[in-house]
Amino acid sequence: MKEVNNIEFVARHYQPGKFSSKKAWLRLGLWHEKWWSPAKVAACVAITIGLTATAAYVVNTGYFTKEYGASEQPAVEQSTDSNPMTVKVIDFDNAPLPTVLAEIKGTYGADVENIPANAENYRLTLLYEGTAADLIETINEILGTDLIIAE
Repeated sequence: MKEVNNIEFVARHYQPGKFSSKKAWLRLGLWHEKWWSPAKVAACVAITIGLTATAAYVVNTGYFTKEYGASEQPAVEQSTDSNPMTVKVIDFDNAPLPTVLAEIKGTYGADVENIPANAENYRLTLLYEGTAADLIETINEILGTDLIIAE
């Protein structure tokens, strides 16, 4: 019988919109707040889009090395002048040392000697404007090699 009395009490005293879950939590001594709001949801969506766009840009611009899937394409400005003392521009992006030396030979017409046995393990990213002798000196400083131009 007590259950029937409780239901009748609720039915008699119920008023639409009267009950507040926030007030109920406060009566229990707990602070209750929604963890989400439209602004927080919009911020999460914007952050997700930003991170996705950044990742796509980094992958598509080749910021990764070959082992992570980027292509290796050294760009070189070619010239018809084969004098090693002529100032020219040469550009490498994570290129192995044999590729660099081949491009130096093609651009400056200079043969390089004292190439290390493990030359494939040396990688170079460089934009250089100058002569072949200065470029070889710069490569030696960067990679710690002892390359020389053949006479």
